[in-house]
Amino acid sequence: MTLTSNNTSPWTQPESTHPQTGLRVLNSLTKSTVPFVPREGNYVSWYACGPTVYDAAHIGHARNYVTFDTIRRIMEDYFNYDVNLVMNVTDIDDKIIVRARHKHLVSEYKSQIASLDAKTLQDVETAFHDFVGTKLGETITNDAGWKLYVDKVGDGKNPEMVAADEKFTTKFEAAQAAFEAIVSARLSMAEGSASKEAAEALVVASEDVLAPWLDARLATTVKDHRIFRDLAAHWEKDFFEDMDSMQVRRPNIITRVSEFVPEIIAFVQRIIDNGYAYECEGSVFFDVDAFDGKNGHFYAKLKPTAKGNQALLAEGEGVLSQTKFNRRNKYDFALWKKSKAGEPEWPSPWGVGRPGWHIECSVMASEILGEHIDLHTGGIDLNFPHHDNEVAQSEACFDNHQWVNYFMHVGHLLIEGMKMSKSLKNFITIKDALKLYSVRQLRLLFVLTPWNESLDFKMQAMPDIIKIESSFDNFFANASALLRDYREHQYESDGKRRFLAPEMELLDALKETKSLVHAALMDSFNTPAAMRALRSIVSRTNVYLQRGRANIDPQILEMVALYVTKIVRALGLGNDSSLSAIGWGASPSSTATDGELPADRESVLRPVASVLSDFRDAVRELALSGGDKRALLGLCDKVRDVDLVDLGIILDDHGDGSALIKFGDPEKLRRERAARQAEEDAKQAQKEAAARATEAKRQERLARGKLSPMDMFRTAEMAEQYSAWDDNGLPTKDQMGEDLPKSKLKKLAKEQSAQAKLHDDYLQYSSIAARALRRVAKQELQAEIAKRQGVAVKYAKWDSGKAGVSAAIPDVETRPKADN
Repeated sequence: MTLTSNNTSPWTQPESTHPQTGLRVLNSLTKSTVPFVPREGNYVSWYACGPTVYDAAHIGHARNYVTFDTIRRIMEDYFNYDVNLVMNVTDIDDKIIVRARHKHLVSEYKSQIASLDAKTLQDVETAFHDFVGTKLGETITNDAGWKLYVDKVGDGKNPEMVAADEKFTTKFEAAQAAFEAIVSARLSMAEGSASKEAAEALVVASEDVLAPWLDARLATTVKDHRIFRDLAAHWEKDFFEDMDSMQVRRPNIITRVSEFVPEIIAFVQRIIDNGYAYECEGSVFFDVDAFDGKNGHFYAKLKPTAKGNQALLAEGEGVLSQTKFNRRNKYDFALWKKSKAGEPEWPSPWGVGRPGWHIECSVMASEILGEHIDLHTGGIDLNFPHHDNEVAQSEACFDNHQWVNYFMHVGHLLIEGMKMSKSLKNFITIKDALKLYSVRQLRLLFVLTPWNESLDFKMQAMPDIIKIESSFDNFFANASALLRDYREHQYESDGKRRFLAPEMELLDALKETKSLVHAALMDSFNTPAAMRALRSIVSRTNVYLQRGRANIDPQILEMVALYVTKIVRALGLGNDSSLSAIGWGASPSSTATDGELPADRESVLRPVASVLSDFRDAVRELALSGGDKRALLGLCDKVRDVDLVDLGIILDDHGDGSALIKFGDPEKLRRERAARQAEEDAKQAQKEAAARATEAKRQERLARGKLSPMDMFRTAEMAEQYSAWDDNGLPTKDQMGEDLPKSKLKKLAKEQSAQAKLHDDYLQYSSIAARALRRVAKQELQAEIAKRQGVAVKYAKWDSGKAGVSAAIPDVETRPKADN
């Protein structure tokens, strides 16, 4: 092994004759912040490592692509760079091959099943035992053996076993699901139920153990390239749908590995011709020793400490590429892989094969962007071996010493302090995340974290993110409403100057904010610092607005609001709509442009007209029935708090007697209303619980006060302790006839005094209760008298005055008789 021991490699600061922005970036090649100087003026050639499309995108992908989308937006919308972003889609990869084969083979197997029979059951049982042996390292020959194993490992989350194999829990759960399906299938067969549905249920439940068993036996039969391409196409579409949902701008150019195979072959041949690669048994490997430290080249520029790390190198080669080749050195990596049966293949000078992982990006980036690239980005986990191998093979091909000028790597994403993993049950897809939080809330979370640092995604932190979003929501709504009101009367003047000292102070604060934001964004896209500055100016402006509508100048408010709008949209927190409108921008699903109604005016106006009509009907009914003003105000509150909120209209009551009209997202307003109601209900429940506790204490105190202080020491229990008492019931002698000590008398007197107070309270309560009972009884009697008198009057009318009305109260059961 002749790897160089350098921990740093030479890096040359790019130069340009064009004016520069002053932007500095944290460059992974130098481990420091350096001036960002594109090679061609303000044109930035940027290559981003894209997804390997074989499964759903998760929140870690969101952190990566949203973060670099934010940086791209800052470069394009704030610094005005002309960015050409190229991103690849890896659609040839070991993971894709394995996943596609598994899916295809299980589907084929299931299609051939007519019923649940002994062969199907035997296949699944064999696959189960094989899976347990190869994946869990346990030899199981019967059901009892598996049950003993389950007793030993429990739920499969044993820390020692998970530490040894982070996928242990997932493997164990797959085996347990298969075992339960096998037992259920046996029972079905014993009961004579052997339907096709029962067989398919067995296969579906056992798919994770059946697939590798089928693959080991039938992989060589899978030859159609469409099987691999179809899987990749499905997940590529799913990925970009997720990116669209997260409002990530599409790359300027998307490349797929499968479309660049001829170029990859030519690229590999050029490296061989330059003396930095060699053919071995139908594959081609990069010769690290021939490159590292030779002709001014250095290997592992990004992470020199990882040189020779066999675990990382093996992971980079892929699960299907662990075949022992007679490569010159164990750290040489594959540029071209000889295809085995059951793998996609293309003809090449070295035989049929497929591209290695690292070579893909080198070729696609260089084919589109050339032999020198300004910026290359990706996740921190890609720095070695992927990006280091990209750099080495590209510089070997072009025989240059700085293929990429700047590398930027986004930090890891953790879930509650732990690595995200399906085994740990903390795997969150982008779709799942968007069921919990809005796009803006997730993007806010990313923007408020330094892009190069690890981000710990904690549910308990999200309420703070939501509060920050709400603070901007309220600011934009207030500003828009005040400015709308101002424009309606902007040409009406009372001759009073309004741009005075408070406005000048706010203007100075805005200037300072612009300076702080600019410095933050120039400092390697320090978005947390930029957001702190924005939050500060919003808070300061809110304080200014508390002066009241009559005492503010809307012009300075507009200056602040438009600037905040510009920056939040440059950070990707708003939508790509006209900056003349204040706020986040129109919803992506909206068909209306800012400030305009859709062509179908009725669809917009009908809900508002319906609210007004219902309100008018209720007011008329109230007026005609002689209702009081409290009922009228209740109707007004209902319109404000319920009806208009459901339409996204906010009436913000002001001290001058008029309301400020604001607009918001109806769904968000409803959620906020529900949250406030839930908070009020919780407070009310807490209040009622406290009242019940207080009442319980009062009742307990009254119960204790029922006993007279004169009798408290004469109870059966006390009579055994004392033999004599004074006229007030205070003991004077103990049970032996001895006088009680003065200290004892003093203590007993104190207890009697306390009981006297309790007893007085009890008597007072009893008196009040008695009066209340008498009052209720009297009211009930009066009601009964009134009822009987009413019956008498009724009967008198029925008798047409012939019988008259007796002064006495008649029995309600007695009917008066007519004279005749």
